[in-house]
Amino acid sequence: MAINRNDFSRPSLNATTAYDLRSRLYGASLDRLTNSGNTEVLPGPLPFAPVEVTDGADASVAAVRGCVAAQWASTEGTPPETLDARGIEYRLERDGDARVVTSTSNLPDLDCSTIELPVALFDPAPEPSTVDDVQKIVRPTRD
Repeated sequence: MAINRNDFSRPSLNATTAYDLRSRLYGASLDRLTNSGNTEVLPGPLPFAPVEVTDGADASVAAVRGCVAAQWASTEGTPPETLDARGIEYRLERDGDARVVTSTSNLPDLDCSTIELPVALFDPAPEPSTVDDVQKIVRPTRD
């Protein structure tokens, strides 16, 4: 929703991601608008299939490795005809009763060629973005 609305201060994003990751998502939207003149819209939640979950040295840290849609967003907000997947790792840390995504890492060696990604679409479908000025993209709030 934050990407679709170009609002990286949304409470639901703050509750599930660390500030560094929110800043990275915000920066990607700024770069896209600056370089191509438009922003992207996701037609639904990012398709992801977990492959492995590991706990860190202490119980407050975990890593989830899996396969994610390589090209899910578009300027129109329509799903692609075919899905290609790539490897990714989400690092999570405990924050009170919740786990928060603190970072992501690409895993180019993870074989996603046989993984079938689950797909869900927003209903109603999101409207294409009308944001045409980097000043209209809302900065993330600090923790």
